Amino acid sequence: MKKIVLIGCRVAAIALVFNACASNEIGNSKDVTPETIYQQYNITYREGDEQVKVLAQCRFAGENGTTLVLSAPSNIAFDDKVLTVDSNAVSGAYYEELYPVAGFFGKHQFTYTDINLKKMKQPFTFTQFKLINLPAIAYKNQPLQIAFETADWGPGDYIEINAENSDSTFSLTHNALDESHFIEIPVKELQRQNGNTLSVSSTLFKKIPLQNPTKEGGFIILEYYLKPVTFMLEDAKLVTMQTP
Repeated sequence: MKKIVLIGCRVAAIALVFNACASNEIGNSKDVTPETIYQQYNITYREGDEQVKVLAQCRFAGENGTTLVLSAPSNIAFDDKVLTVDSNAVSGAYYEELYPVAGFFGKHQFTYTDINLKKMKQPFTFTQFKLINLPAIAYKNQPLQIAFETADWGPGDYIEINAENSDSTFSLTHNALDESHFIEIPVKELQRQNGNTLSVSSTLFKKIPLQNPTKEGGFIILEYYLKPVTFMLEDAKLVTMQTP
């Protein structure tokens, strides 16, 4: 089956935005019923980059359906700018634009206009994601707790943690069902590490239902990738006994 970069169909069990069952075929929106068009939107930012990627796709009959070129007067706008269609053999038809990260945090809106000039506005807020109060040292005899901050922690959201450059790699997820605002790396994963440092990468995935979808539905997916952070790794934390 063909592999496609896909937006709008990530669920908490999926670590990448690749879906091996999605179509990369291209059709025209004028040839399908407007209510059968599925809207997919993706916002991707990597910490340290100067730009944020905004990408949209419309598909016929669901998240894995044929990609569509929007026939005039139909279009997709991000804030006040109408996006231009592009395509390739992997992704099919899509609409993409890069925006400076400076000033991007805050409220935005996709507006999908169908062939009958019906407008469907999809507002969302792009908020910062960061790790806070990071310890310098991780001890192998106790869990490592990594605190984070992000706003609008919704039911479809989760954070993925991956070990970097390790001979004993691991991947963990922290989802919105866990009300604690820290990610915990268990002792068993720390004890498997052979080096004297541990580096981990963190990614926030937010899945936002559309406020004004067609009958076919759709999602906005926000992906926020942080640079890896490194902790010194020591065998045990020693406790000093105080003499009365």
